[in-house]
Amino acid sequence: MPKTYQEAMKRADLWMEPITKEIAMLKKREVFEVVPRPLNKNVIGSKWVFAIKWKKDRTVERRKAQTVAKGYTQVIGEDYEETYASVARLKSVQMVYAIAAARRLRLWQVDFVSTFLNSDSTFEIYIEQPKGFEEQEGNNMVWKLNKTLYGTMQGAHEWVENLNKMFEGHSYY
Repeated sequence: MPKTYQEAMKRADLWMEPITKEIAMLKKREVFEVVPRPLNKNVIGSKWVFAIKWKKDRTVERRKAQTVAKGYTQVIGEDYEETYASVARLKSVQMVYAIAAARRLRLWQVDFVSTFLNSDSTFEIYIEQPKGFEEQEGNNMVWKLNKTLYGTMQGAHEWVENLNKMFEGHSYY
C-alpha cells in the first residue's frame, strides 16, 4: 500500500485511475476552487491516502485514493471553532433494535457517499493543492475549500449540522 503520491506513482497502472476519480469527484461536487495564495492566512497541508477494498475471497475489489487535509495544522478561531459531533451510544442502538424487533418493525440504514463533501464549509479554509494535481504550477496557487474535506478539524461537526438542517427541513424534528 503506498504511503505517498510518489510511492503510488511507482505503480501508476494501479493507482492513477483511483486518484483521477477522486479529483473528478471533488471537482463535480465543487469542493474547492483554485485561488492565489492568500497573505496572512493559514494554508493547511494536504496529502493522499490510499486503500484497497477486498472481496471475501481476498482478491482486490477496488483501489481507493482520497485527498485529505492535514487538519492538525489548522488554527482554532481562524480555520475552525467547533469539533464536537454527537455519536450514538451502542446501548441506544441496541434499544432501537429491541423495540423494532418487539414491534416487528423494519429497520433500514443509509450510507452517504463522500459524507463530509456534502457540507458547506463555514470557515475560509485554504489548503495546498494535492501532489501531482497542481492545476496551476507554483507555490502561489492553493485550494479554497467550499465544502468540508476529510481531515479537517470541523468536518464531522459541520456534517452533523448539515444533516440536522436537512432533517428539520423534512419535519423530522
